[in-house]
Amino acid sequence: MAIIETIVPIFLIIIFGYFLRQRGLIKAHFIQEANRFVFLFSLPLLIFTGIMKSDIKDVGLTNILAVLLPTLVILCFAFLLALAMGLKKGTLGSFVQTAFHGNITYIGLAVLYYMLGEEGLKKGSLLIGFLILMNNTLAITILSWTSQKHDTMWKSLVSVVKTPLIIATCVGMLLLYLGIPVPRLLMKSMGILANIALPMALIIIGASMSVGTVKSSFKLSGIVALMKLMVLPSLSSLFCYFFSIPLSDALPGIILLATPTATTSFILANQLGGNTELASGVITLSTLLSPFAFTFWVYVAR
Repeated sequence: MAIIETIVPIFLIIIFGYFLRQRGLIKAHFIQEANRFVFLFSLPLLIFTGIMKSDIKDVGLTNILAVLLPTLVILCFAFLLALAMGLKKGTLGSFVQTAFHGNITYIGLAVLYYMLGEEGLKKGSLLIGFLILMNNTLAITILSWTSQKHDTMWKSLVSVVKTPLIIATCVGMLLLYLGIPVPRLLMKSMGILANIALPMALIIIGASMSVGTVKSSFKLSGIVALMKLMVLPSLSSLFCYFFSIPLSDALPGIILLATPTATTSFILANQLGGNTELASGVITLSTLLSPFAFTFWVYVAR
């Protein structure tokens, strides 16, 4: 019951965002500008402050590998499955990248914070740092390669490195590793801006959902959503079993892997010649199904 009471309010806010958009109470321009503000300021600061509050000893090498290795495995599995299904070019790239590219920053952070509190946010922020770097790099590389846009690959990779999320992650991890403190007054100021990120991000996700694209790509979207929400976290659970990591300790990582497909996967598909209809369908369907996945994995871990 406690799990449901934690997860349901998060997705009620997403539904609220969808309702506001459908009723015309918020416009596309507002969504675009709000998303830009969260992406450039609030979200990077949330990740940075979360990392700075962390103890690097709380997350060991096995915990990091428990999220990175399953991601690589599901990538290879999705690629082979896509080839077996005869998918090509943009559809192939979108199928593969949406199978592992999770919404770890918007939904992942929200679930970690509201379910596990500050402790979950601290551990999760470090794991998110590694996942952000890997997921974005792999997604761009796959889309550029499959759409045969090699000339834009390196330019796209450079743009990823320059994004505020990755800069905040790298700076935060570097300061934490070197033991360089941030002035308390500055941390409090950044914390105020960071607190805007999660509720605003949830409203943006709801307002951006499109049910129509799910209908037009339901078969492929359903397969990808199953891999993203169930198979990927299962691989992490198996890793924890073989290395004797208690699932309760690995729960922040499992939650991050069980997040629905990232909204940025649509943006990348649009910029790099992917199948935007498939990307949009997977994002919407996996977001709608993710409350059940979160409830299942938290129940299993506890």
